[in-house]
Amino acid sequence: MSKKESIELSFQDFYKNIKDIDFLKEGWRGKIFVGYIDEKKVAIKVAKFPYLVNNIKKEAEVLRKVNKKNIGPKILLEGSDFFVMEFIDGIPFKKILDESNTISDVFFDILYQAYELDRMKISKNEMHKPYNNAILCEKENKVVLIDFESSQFTEKPKNVTQFVSFLLSFLKTKGKIYPKEEKIAIEIMRNYKRDYSDESFKEILKFLKDFS
Repeated sequence: MSKKESIELSFQDFYKNIKDIDFLKEGWRGKIFVGYIDEKKVAIKVAKFPYLVNNIKKEAEVLRKVNKKNIGPKILLEGSDFFVMEFIDGIPFKKILDESNTISDVFFDILYQAYELDRMKISKNEMHKPYNNAILCEKENKVVLIDFESSQFTEKPKNVTQFVSFLLSFLKTKGKIYPKEEKIAIEIMRNYKRDYSDESFKEILKFLKDFS
């Protein structure tokens, strides 16, 4: 089925094209199913109610944009009240977090993607709680950010600052950072929020690499 044909279909009409479909989970605005299309495992996000269709369309729009920067699961098809994306299989960030004492390459992978989102003026609005919406794909050795349901286009994105705040809390629980260092980090983030520049971001990287 071509992308053009799928755009004209509702999930109810498209349902028959999905093999071994199964319910996965439910969010604030959509329900997610998994299944197979042409032998490929996919995830399907469907609007929970008709009045939430525009929210699902907006999430699909965000995914199309971030996909251009190799961020997020690849969107494959879009219908009138749903979209289909590749299924991301891997290790949830929460599990990696539970087994970590310092900041590893996985953390920096997420941070770089957060910066790319900031540059695109897209705020994911969930980078302060990335436990289950960042997946490490071991085969590709890459973290994939998932669930862009709360994302918005804005001149003041918060991805980097939210994630760095999360990292500071993580380091504090591990006894790796103290009030003096935390104060420095807060000032560095304030500088970053003023201009979102490469130089400001490099200062954040420089600070965090002391804890890797």
